Amino acid sequence: MISTAKIISQRKRQSARTVPGWVVVLLLVAGGMQLAWGSSRPPPTARATALAAPPPSALLRLAALGDSIAFARALMLWVQNFDNQPGLAIPFRTLDYEALAQWLRQVLALDPRSEYPLYAALSFYAPIADKSRSLRMLAFIHASFQENPVLRWRWLALAAVEARHRWGEKELALSYLNEIHDQAVQGHLPQWVRGMQLSLLRQEEGLQSARQIVGGLLHNGVITDPGELKYLQAWLERWEAEAAK
Repeated sequence: MISTAKIISQRKRQSARTVPGWVVVLLLVAGGMQLAWGSSRPPPTARATALAAPPPSALLRLAALGDSIAFARALMLWVQNFDNQPGLAIPFRTLDYEALAQWLRQVLALDPRSEYPLYAALSFYAPIADKSRSLRMLAFIHASFQENPVLRWRWLALAAVEARHRWGEKELALSYLNEIHDQAVQGHLPQWVRGMQLSLLRQEEGLQSARQIVGGLLHNGVITDPGELKYLQAWLERWEAEAAK
């Protein structure tokens, strides 16, 4: 009696013998061609996705589903990690900074009390070797300050430092500091902000402007700290003495 295993083995051998030789050759040639074609193809490359402009504020608020603060944080996280795409690390200098500023403004619109977009603009995106892009971030901070001077004056003061010391933009820095003194709560301004403003005024030979600022602060009783009063009076007297020579 012939076992089932022997029957199956015999049929396999018969099937193999019935395959024409040209078919085997054709299969081998096709396999070789496929291998050669695959090896000749360039390796897959990752392609960067450009940062597009954000959707309208109304659409973002609708997507927030009533929790705009949590949505703003998630949106900020997405923006901050946009430079890390699959297989790529995109340099900040290649980002569309106009679109970036719009995204940061949208995050602030969703969560006006947040200061993180301002921090990101100043700490991550402004310190690059591209003046136009860097100044675009400072312009974003300036516009945000104008919306809420009391809450955001510190960021504009730091933007003034960035404009002055990184790019030598004395006039821009001075305009930022002048706006802080005009619009922010004066009693909350630290001495270094006034000192920087007066220093820039001196460099620009703005003695009359300095007199008006210092005189206004002293006359209106904005400054109450004795040490700061003494500092401002001595500074103005020294500058006036030098100008009179």
